[in-house]
Amino acid sequence: MSMNVLRTMDFNNVARVINLPNAVGDQEPVTMAQLKAALEGLNDKPDARVATVGNINLAAPGATIDGVTMAVGDRVVVWKQTAGAENGIYVWNGAAVPLTRAADGSTWKELENALIPVCEGTNAQVVLRQTAINGTLDTTTVNFIPFGTAAVQATEAISGISKVATQAMVDAGIDDQASVTALKLANSVFARRKATAVIGDGSATAFIITHNFGTRDVAISVFRNSGNYEDVLVETYRSSVNAVAVVFEAPPAANAFQVSVRT
Repeated sequence: MSMNVLRTMDFNNVARVINLPNAVGDQEPVTMAQLKAALEGLNDKPDARVATVGNINLAAPGATIDGVTMAVGDRVVVWKQTAGAENGIYVWNGAAVPLTRAADGSTWKELENALIPVCEGTNAQVVLRQTAINGTLDTTTVNFIPFGTAAVQATEAISGISKVATQAMVDAGIDDQASVTALKLANSVFARRKATAVIGDGSATAFIITHNFGTRDVAISVFRNSGNYEDVLVETYRSSVNAVAVVFEAPPAANAFQVSVRT
């Protein structure tokens, strides 16, 4: 008959629990020997971008896998094939081009105890472990299973991990589970950008102000550079997607006006 322990046991950072049997159940403590044996021989692999979620056509995998748009050279964990011997670590070469086994997964030895994290898709942040041993590549079923506990997706209420939004995602305002970096925000369609210049030299009547915003959709204001800094009415036009022009009837004095260009 077992004893129920209903209070925390404090070993005061000195005593140890010793002579434990090897754990056999999910809720039993493991021994150091078991832990070392489990860790020895694990075959860490570089990340895969995505893992499959069902049987796919290895000869023509399509442009997306698990909703992720692929790029040449992306690594894929194929682990749901109907023919299990087809599973493995692959490289995407094109929508209508056959997947090829990755160099670090091109032999059975390379796949034994392989441990590979997945970055995107349904299995994002899951680490997959290949458990089959003593097999033959393309003959023996390659068996990947989730390894450990995956980190949860961060939300307003839960701490966790968050993917970084692409520029296209930021500009479109989609995906409430992706984080926006300062650089992508600054380059987004939502960013308000401003360029200013002080103009007037006593001789010229036309001035070009370069803003480099890549658009003619800008607001231009011209105002005095002293006194009450009141706005003035002059001719303005958008000379290119990266510059505006300001034209006076008579040459303004040196540094007499400021020009502000905003998106």
